[in-house]
Formats: sequence, structure tokens, C-alpha cells
Amino acid sequence: MFIIVDGIDGSGKSTVTRAWREMFEARGEKIFDTIEFEKTTGRVPSINDIGDATVICSAEPSYAGTGKILRDSMLRPNSPFSPRDVTEAFAQQRLERYESLIIPALARGLLIIQDRGITTSLAYQPTMSPEITEDFVASLPGNQLAIEARPDVVILCEVPPEIAIQRLAGRDEKNDDSLFEKRDYMVRLAARIHADSWKTYLQKNGTQFISFDADQPIALAIKAAQHLLIDLIY
Repeated sequence: MFIIVDGIDGSGKSTVTRAWREMFEARGEKIFDTIEFEKTTGRVPSINDIGDATVICSAEPSYAGTGKILRDSMLRPNSPFSPRDVTEAFAQQRLERYESLIIPALARGLLIIQDRGITTSLAYQPTMSPEITEDFVASLPGNQLAIEARPDVVILCEVPPEIAIQRLAGRDEKNDDSLFEKRDYMVRLAARIHADSWKTYLQKNGTQFISFDADQPIALAIKAAQHLLIDLIY
């Protein structure tokens, strides 16, 4: 099964994925973490790197290859890169990840939990410029591949933008300064995530969308996330 967790920054995505990882570890599942691998090795992992892992925990943008360029420079405020450049770079890093890891892992029947993905591009990148349409996003090779190898389930973490902004302000360890974390952008993104138009690219191939109430105390959010995972895969 392939599950993507998405939502605006500060919406609780990391809380959900962390709660799930703790469940996997408690059950003795072997986990391959793409973030740890990419930060350690400086390269995008392949299926040959995961050993006997049964669960893959992933995140986009990646921390190696084109994803690292996105994180380090292209998503910064006042970046010289155009919205088209950024959109194409997201698709390129997705192409790298899917060809080397995601598609082979799906062929093995492994469980993949991913923080952000094709959902992010379809939902959010059209807010960057009128020239970035949903059809344009879907037409890029890396995104075409991701739509074909669509997630089985997309969890959309729901939280008011003001709450998300407060959470981000309190995170000393997260100083991405990403343009997507600016207040005006986050308000627009929160509205876009409710649009039906972008979801159809995945729904027509069988993806199920589930809304998750992330506007609750963290202990309750963790329990709710774990119950949701049990309902999905156990």
C-alpha cells in the first residue's frame, strides 16, 4: 500500500507520520527512512539500498539530487527561479525517486508512507502563477509517472492557517524559510486543498482521499492517527 500524507506546513503531517512510525517499530517492522539515507549518503536511494525493510518512510522534496536543490535554493523567498522552473524541478525530483525506489517498492508489495508528493504539486503549484495550470503540472514526465503509480490513499491534514502559522513559529528546529510558509501563501494553499479539481487526476485511477482533523491536542491526534492506520492496513 502507498499512502501520502499532505497538508499545509504546520498542519500536523509530521505528527501523523511519526505516530505511524512508532507503531511500525513497536510491531517489529523494518523501516527504511529516505531522509536519513539521503542526508547520510547525499544520493537518492534505489530499491537495492533498502535491504529487507518492509516499510519505506519517505518525504518530498528529497534531500538529495534535484530535491536538495529545491530545498537549498529554489524554494527560498526572492529566489531567481520562475514558477515554471520550480514546478519542473519538483517533477524531476519525483521522476528520480519513482524510477529508483517507489515503483520497484510497489512491485514488491511494500508499504510506503510519504510526507507530500504528487498531491502537493497538483494542489499547490497552480497558486504560484496563472501559467501553472493543473493540466501543465500533470503533463510533466515525473508527474505523469506519479499519477500512473498513484497512492492508494491520501490523508489530508486539516487545520486553520492561523493555527499552522503559530505552530511553525514555535519550531526552533525548522527554519526552512520556504516561500510556501509565508502567511499569504498558506491562506491560499489552505483554500486550494479543498478544491476537487486537482483530486480527480488521482481519483480516476482509484486513489481514496481521507480528511484528518489535525486541529486537536497532540496526544489525541496521535491516537486518532494510529487508529486510522489500523483501519487502513491491519
